[in-house]
Amino acid sequence: MEVTKMNPEIKEYLATFDRYLAPLPDGEREMTYRYYEELFLDSGMSIDQIYQEFGQPKNLARQVNANYAMGWTEMDADDTVATDGTLPHRQATKQGNPWNAAWLILLGVFASPILIPVALILVFIFALVILGLIFGIFSAAGLMIGAIFLSVAAIVAGVGVMTQSLMMSLMLIGGGVALLGGIVLIVPIVVWIVYGIGWLGYRIARWVGNLTLKRRPELAKEDRQNEQ
Repeated sequence: MEVTKMNPEIKEYLATFDRYLAPLPDGEREMTYRYYEELFLDSGMSIDQIYQEFGQPKNLARQVNANYAMGWTEMDADDTVATDGTLPHRQATKQGNPWNAAWLILLGVFASPILIPVALILVFIFALVILGLIFGIFSAAGLMIGAIFLSVAAIVAGVGVMTQSLMMSLMLIGGGVALLGGIVLIVPIVVWIVYGIGWLGYRIARWVGNLTLKRRPELAKEDRQNEQ
């Protein structure tokens, strides 16, 4: 994205900021970038003032990403502000992936030096959950692969003894087919469990975010409307 009428340091600041906005959907990323570009242009802030007000570009981007994952950014023209001044939350499905949303929130918490101890604990817990989930997935995958080989072997064996014992052949083939059917049924259940754990992680991260994260006031729709 090209930036005009800015000194090289501010251009570099915005370029770095834009790189760390990559988790956002393209439309929201573009609008957020343009907003800060116009904000810096209109305010006439120096690079020192920008750093003092907004901090490092990486941390600013992570806070913006976390605000988006929390549902605090207001990009839609038909969004309204509640009577108490709070902003309506987006649904987690807007983020698409609850695991990704939870991670963005934790990175946003981690971007604030004041909250580093809290962030370290959260990241540690989140990492443990992910490692445990990975271990469980690989274990389940190993069991399912073993079950697939066992079911195929049972079917092959059943076909092989068909001429010798029809009853034994039907038992082996039926057992193999039933085992394969069970695997087919288990796969979506495992996927649902993984998604459910991610959703729970997102809810926990969002709860912590409500307690610790700072809303970026310049992203509120009411502030944008006043500036337009």
